[in-house]
Amino acid sequence: MQSKNLKNIIVVDDDRSIRVVISTALTRAGYNVKSSGTNAGMRRLVESDFADILITDVGLPDGDALDVLPKLQHMKPKLKIIVMSARTTLLTAVRAKKKGAFEYLPKPFDLDELLNLVSNTFSEHNNIEIKDKITLPKNIYDSGPVVGKSMAMQEIYKLISRLVNTNLNLLILGESGTGKKLIAKSIHDLSSINNKLFLNLNMDVFNDYSLDNLLQNIQKHQNKDIQSFACLNACSILIRNVSESSLQQQKNLLNFIEEDFSPYLEKTNDFIKPRIIALTKKNIFNEVEKGLFREDLFYRLNVVPIKIPSLKDRFEDISDLTISFLNRYSSDKNIHRFITHEGMNLLKEHSWPGNIRELKNVIERICLLSSSEEIQTSLIKEVISEDRLFIDETEEDNLEIYFKKYLSKYFKNFDENLNIDNLHSSFISKIEKPLIESTLKLFRGNQIKASKCLGFNRNTLRTKINNYGIEVIKKRKL
Repeated sequence: MQSKNLKNIIVVDDDRSIRVVISTALTRAGYNVKSSGTNAGMRRLVESDFADILITDVGLPDGDALDVLPKLQHMKPKLKIIVMSARTTLLTAVRAKKKGAFEYLPKPFDLDELLNLVSNTFSEHNNIEIKDKITLPKNIYDSGPVVGKSMAMQEIYKLISRLVNTNLNLLILGESGTGKKLIAKSIHDLSSINNKLFLNLNMDVFNDYSLDNLLQNIQKHQNKDIQSFACLNACSILIRNVSESSLQQQKNLLNFIEEDFSPYLEKTNDFIKPRIIALTKKNIFNEVEKGLFREDLFYRLNVVPIKIPSLKDRFEDISDLTISFLNRYSSDKNIHRFITHEGMNLLKEHSWPGNIRELKNVIERICLLSSSEEIQTSLIKEVISEDRLFIDETEEDNLEIYFKKYLSKYFKNFDENLNIDNLHSSFISKIEKPLIESTLKLFRGNQIKASKCLGFNRNTLRTKINNYGIEVIKKRKL
């Protein structure tokens, strides 16, 4: 019989020991608990109108619990569901949310974490109604494009699961090579608007005029061509390297975000403003404090920040990432490759300053160079050493090779329809700014010596310093 005084909880897990541990902890905390090890038992308990909260594992002997959740919520709409799972993938977290879970809790977890979650779920502050579910696109990913079971990534998964069906602007922060673009694309692909436009803008390749021209052309469709403008309905606009944009570009972008879409809204009732997903590898708040990034734009973009951890902060994911890259290479090239425990340990000992991108490049290289299915540890050592040498060296020939690779990758993704002008100036500015910064640092902020070394007069240097927003710090020799 249901208690009138105690809060009632159902615990479902096929592992009896886990059921006992969780049930005991909840009972000691003052809750009334019943448990089951199957979907059928879970359904009977819900039908009996016993529970306020359901805590369930995903994988049960008689099927996937996530497939049962919609029926349970139809039976008891106010039932709050906490899903716990050892399937620690982004897709599991998103599926749990879309199937109606109030919260997703990856295994393993501390009992205190569960107790706090239960307490918060019971609070009036969190007493919200479950919204209509949205079906995930079929076969969008097998296990998901984002790999990792670390606690750092679990927090990212939980956050993403809450965001996929919102239209909030997002700011994704992380070091170079951490997978910011992949996270952004996953958010779009896992959302209910995955069939809408995903527009990719890289601020590195725009100058002030070309970006302004592009945004104005988009905005003109609002008044001139309603059918063309319809492509912006519920689309996602990815802004890469937003912290590298000039103040004029930032102004243009802010004007676009604040654009009044009312002329279009008058002709349709189902228009949804584009969502902006901005990426940055810099501490953008520091850029705001330095006056290099507009504060008003920062707050328009920073509605929900997502901080992607570096690979050194998710060390335990190296094995899964390596296996994923090996499998992908084997599938693409139809050539099987595998790595030994010794080889895997060698990869884990590396610091990976280039993050996931560096790991991926190393794996692809050792797969290509390996003469056997088993990748030798000696080859791994050799490739890692070469990789570090390539990153550390600064000879002119290596710089030229690196820049050619960058250009090759850029032109591979080049879109002729974007009408980009002044490509030369755009690339030159990306090279000239760090050159001036490094030269000033070399001469301890002495602009006379720096300008002589660079080969132009002091006034020209001063103009470039102002245009690029370079901070000059003068240091005295001790």
